[in-house]
Amino acid sequence: MKRIIRTAVILLMFLFMVLPGLTAQAAKKPSSSPGPLLQYIDDLRKNPGDNILREKIIKLAQSTKPAPAVPEEAERNMARGTAFAQKATDSAGYKKAIAEFEAAANTAPWLALAYYNLGVVQEKAGFYVEAIQSLKFYLMAAPDAKNARDVKNKIYALEVDAEDMQAGKNAPAPAPAPERKTDKSLALAGKPALEIEPDKQLRIIKMPQDKKSRMSNFIGNWYYKQTLRGEELTIPAFEIARNASGDLVVNPPKRTADSVAAVNVFEIADKRLKLQMKWKMRSVVGYWKTETYDLMISDDGSKLTGLHNQQSVGGRNIDMDRVLSRQ
Repeated sequence: MKRIIRTAVILLMFLFMVLPGLTAQAAKKPSSSPGPLLQYIDDLRKNPGDNILREKIIKLAQSTKPAPAVPEEAERNMARGTAFAQKATDSAGYKKAIAEFEAAANTAPWLALAYYNLGVVQEKAGFYVEAIQSLKFYLMAAPDAKNARDVKNKIYALEVDAEDMQAGKNAPAPAPAPERKTDKSLALAGKPALEIEPDKQLRIIKMPQDKKSRMSNFIGNWYYKQTLRGEELTIPAFEIARNASGDLVVNPPKRTADSVAAVNVFEIADKRLKLQMKWKMRSVVGYWKTETYDLMISDDGSKLTGLHNQQSVGGRNIDMDRVLSRQ
């Protein structure tokens, strides 16, 4: 009996010595508590423009195990944003979708799809700079996304759209283009070739000289007005001129030092003008953008009206009705 009692006393003494150490180790053990993440999200909702904090949240959420659940509030915003985007027919409609996707991205800042959808509708509303930032957050939140290459190309294309918008806002009236020498090797059977390399001289296209068509009415610098973010901008479209040989030539507008254009199609028949320009960037491999015009000149020669189509790498394809004026 004495031996049993002695053994019990030794065990109790051992437990009293060991338990405090175990308790301390448990206290020091890292916790997967979402406390810091919740605090960061609360701070972000108070200041949604804090991109540094947003990046911190995205990285913290990626290292959190298990991954944080998407709140029902964010799921609701995503569904509403999708509904607004599908119904949108103008900028006001897309702005409603933008508000919902922004709310989702603020409630669940790690939700990659919120940034992707936000970038899509921001582009449709003409907010190119904001769309670029949203797509960058998408790539950060989904680093292994299967469409990462396409999204990167879309970002490059949006950078050009943003530059074009800024150039249209600040660019002076285009100066008369210098005369160019005719290069007959660039024409096939009197029709323009399909494409030329962007670092070569733009082709001179010979057009049939029909006095009845009054082709001189097309000569001039043409531009159109476009409203972006409530501000009306003057966007240079193209210039049509005659060279020393009497041939009509098309000169694309000056956009940025890095972008160059080739004229793929240039046709005038009576009062109708068909024109396509293909843009490339020297610093972005694989980037391209086409602008296609199908226009009719007014009886007084002061306006060109018709269709303006824009296509670019990444799948963008937009048809717009345009009214061009002569400078």
